Amino acid sequence: MTFENLNLAFISLLITLSILFFAHYRGRYNKVFSSNSFNPKFRENLFSRGNLQSMRIKTLLRYFSLFIIVFSIAGLKTGTTVKPVERKGVDIIFAIDVSTSMNAQDIKPSRIDRVKFEISKIIDNLKGDRLGIVVFSGSNFLYLPLTMDYDAAKLFVKSIDTEMISSKGTAIGQAIETSIVAFDSESPQQKMIFLFSDGEDHSSNSLNAVSSALSDDITIHVVGIGSIKGSLIPDGKKEGVFLRNESGDLIMSKLNDMFLGELSQLGKGSFFRIANSEPISKEINEVISEGEASLISSYEFAEYDHKYQYPLFFAILFLFTAYILPSGKRRK
Repeated sequence: MTFENLNLAFISLLITLSILFFAHYRGRYNKVFSSNSFNPKFRENLFSRGNLQSMRIKTLLRYFSLFIIVFSIAGLKTGTTVKPVERKGVDIIFAIDVSTSMNAQDIKPSRIDRVKFEISKIIDNLKGDRLGIVVFSGSNFLYLPLTMDYDAAKLFVKSIDTEMISSKGTAIGQAIETSIVAFDSESPQQKMIFLFSDGEDHSSNSLNAVSSALSDDITIHVVGIGSIKGSLIPDGKKEGVFLRNESGDLIMSKLNDMFLGELSQLGKGSFFRIANSEPISKEINEVISEGEASLISSYEFAEYDHKYQYPLFFAILFLFTAYILPSGKRRK
């Protein structure tokens, strides 16, 4: 059992008590038929005992009704009610590259931070779609299974960084395979993979691996992050220091748009590029909305059952009773 409008009920109670206190205070000094103004015998002759008793009952019923109305305003909710909810949409997996090269700052503030920003914007505009997240570098794992909890998904996106996976490299083919497995193979929904990467794939035969794992109901859309010119990779542990290879040379990370373009063609999807100037979240949301929306689930959603109407009924009943209750008759 819980209450929905406790603050409003508390304010209503204070107003009700104030009115009753004011009425009682005025009544003490303005009683027309008080013993100070009239002889008790005269008052008894003017009104019968039943008449005075009836008036007291009417007054009590009115006061009692006021308190019941306050209780009704509190919005009593008890138990649960179950009702069917249907949602339509597509299944989406965001495969996010968290390799060290994603720290490069040719895309401001950095490649990985820009990817997180764009995905959060995409999630804000989803309606009825399920989404999951796979993170990868040299290895990969399913970071968030398919869900409709968009608030939770945004929290997961916010916590993504390039330190999540210790193994170095970028195994895009394996990440695609993990994304495919994350889908429910028996569900009729259209399935979309959005791969966010700079394309620096250090695994061999990635395209062959993707081709063998891909099915007809899955499309791969690729989002390239980075510049053709490239950028040095900052050392996250030392400010102003950049990573070097084993020979001591500075590592220059460049967008491999040729490989990413081939991957999008293989997956029968679109190829996007993230630039410093314009966001691409709107374009991706348009691709998602154009997908064939199927019934994702028909499940039972439980919520509290409102009970405010029951005390309100009794309050109205008591007020009506006070109105029709006779005040008695004068003695002749």
